[in-house]
Amino acid sequence: MTITHRNVLNHLAGGELVEAIESDVKRCALWARLSPDKAAREPAEIGAEVIATLMLRWQCILDSDDSITTPLYRHTTALALATALHQQGFHAPALTTRALAAITALNDAVALSDHFHRKSGQIRALLQSAPLMPARRPPHKKSLTLWRAGDVASVQVDDHFHAMYVLDVAHGAPIVEFYDYLERQPPTMETLRALRARGTPTSDEDSYLDRHALFGLVYQPDPAHQFVLLASAVDGPDNQHLQRHDGLYVVSDVFRLTQDLRARNPAQQ
Repeated sequence: MTITHRNVLNHLAGGELVEAIESDVKRCALWARLSPDKAAREPAEIGAEVIATLMLRWQCILDSDDSITTPLYRHTTALALATALHQQGFHAPALTTRALAAITALNDAVALSDHFHRKSGQIRALLQSAPLMPARRPPHKKSLTLWRAGDVASVQVDDHFHAMYVLDVAHGAPIVEFYDYLERQPPTMETLRALRARGTPTSDEDSYLDRHALFGLVYQPDPAHQFVLLASAVDGPDNQHLQRHDGLYVVSDVFRLTQDLRARNPAQQ
């Protein structure tokens, strides 16, 4: 029996980790394939966009050390990412190389089933085969968040950290704003208590409330370790110095927000 992508992902028994990876890959693939110029773009070009967007978030795990995650968690992440991307018709050479090494490491650690061990050759062959983009765009499943109003989190973007406060939850998404914090070290609550809310970047003297409906942030703790809970049921940052918009918030998701945060930091452009 020929092994499928679904078989591989099921063998990983990764629970929320694998579910989160599949959801993120489908979200990135859907957005890339919805672009107006999609028909004129080669699959490899679409794939490069998807992979670059996806890695903004999941590189947090792949680059982490043993103080953050275990080696087996990183191996499972690499293999699940490569498999889910291949399933959507995309191939990331560096990630595939890491996934192939992960198969060996997972087998050496006897971390998975005998069936996974026996099928390892087929899994390797699948990941090294030419991917085929499905004719249909991936479905987008609506999900509910486990984050709650009053949560404070560190948010990693490349090698910098921001600090986020959950104001409310609406339509299954956290409504968030940010503390005026941007450093190379994760924030602490002691530091954040003295900081005000960060507003929108503007060319004039006035700055406005900067709030986002953050779709795609579902699990707590975050399997990608990009959003790390610091405290719960606390008051948010002072935002009285910020002007009010007519709208309540910007509808966004974890990837568009990450790109937005990256664009605001000159060191990350």
